[in-house]
Amino acid sequence: MAVFAAINFSLVALNGVRYGGDTPLYLEGAGRLIDGRPLVDRQPSYTGYVVVVAAAQAMGIGTLGVVAIQVLVGAAVAALVFKIGAGLAGRPAGAVAAALYSVDVDTNRWHQFILADSIYVSAFVAAVWLTHRATITRGIEPPLSALSVTLAAALVRPEGWFLLPAVIGYLIVMRPWSMPQQLASAGATAVVVSVLLWALSSNYHGNMQAVGPASMLQRGQTIWDYDGWRVTMPASEATHGDQAGGAIGYALRHPVSTIELMVARVAVHFAHVRPFYSTPHNVVIVLWLVPLYAAALWALWRLGLTPLAVWIAAAIATQTAVVALTHAEWDGRYLAHVLPLIDPLAGAGVVMAFGSFAALRGAAPRG
Repeated sequence: MAVFAAINFSLVALNGVRYGGDTPLYLEGAGRLIDGRPLVDRQPSYTGYVVVVAAAQAMGIGTLGVVAIQVLVGAAVAALVFKIGAGLAGRPAGAVAAALYSVDVDTNRWHQFILADSIYVSAFVAAVWLTHRATITRGIEPPLSALSVTLAAALVRPEGWFLLPAVIGYLIVMRPWSMPQQLASAGATAVVVSVLLWALSSNYHGNMQAVGPASMLQRGQTIWDYDGWRVTMPASEATHGDQAGGAIGYALRHPVSTIELMVARVAVHFAHVRPFYSTPHNVVIVLWLVPLYAAALWALWRLGLTPLAVWIAAAIATQTAVVALTHAEWDGRYLAHVLPLIDPLAGAGVVMAFGSFAALRGAAPRG
């Protein structure tokens, strides 16, 4: 935690507080909350983060205070990354995972921005860990904590709503329930599903307008706001607007092409390189991610159907589904949402690889 804080506060000292394209959305929303006015347009989709920014503004610590909060929360998450890695393959794997998480400057740079991604990543990792904890710990507090943090993540960024059904499913399947608890979980599930439907139909509406899923699908765009690396799609027919309904109708008429586009978006997402990045930047990305992915995949292979490994893969899949349905981000932010969960898998893979190598050396004939 101390190493993470030291690295990221050093980055803040060097670069200062940084703004992104959606920063005015959060600042204006915070101002509206402070003035007692309702949020408008896309702001309700990020209510949780707008509340954080508004609280910092009300306390007089400004945007620098927001960044400090983001770094400190991220430092606390370093401990959770350690716990997840340790849960997969012991404390050495946890140590490797926490080290990878702490030194990954390309991912951690988002803690310097007045953007919802930093708090979202922290809440997302916490929700994943608390959900696993709820399956191995008795009492009502663990599942309530898991659901509460998952809802908090969903209020920070809309992608969190995609995690919610996975959390509920994992809790129902993996946690032993008594009859009263089964009834309570059924009631809670009904409430959560109702909230989910409301969120997707109202809070997410503004983002649907911004993304324009039907037009992006028909243009074959893999990267937001970039016309390169497009996939050729069938000629577009008349659609019912540029919302989800139009996209669904087009996808049903052209399922194969739609699946090809979704696969391309996911490939671009995980590759993380971009044609408009500098060559040194792309080289560093490849040198960092290729061994990281290799170690994580090795861990998944070795761990098989271990519940925690399966749950991590499922959580990553929920966020990957968002990319497949919409777009990869031009600045690679969406990969930062899941890399803190790939790090524990990579830590486990590194430990397992060294263990296998040591076992082979020990079995080798001498002399």
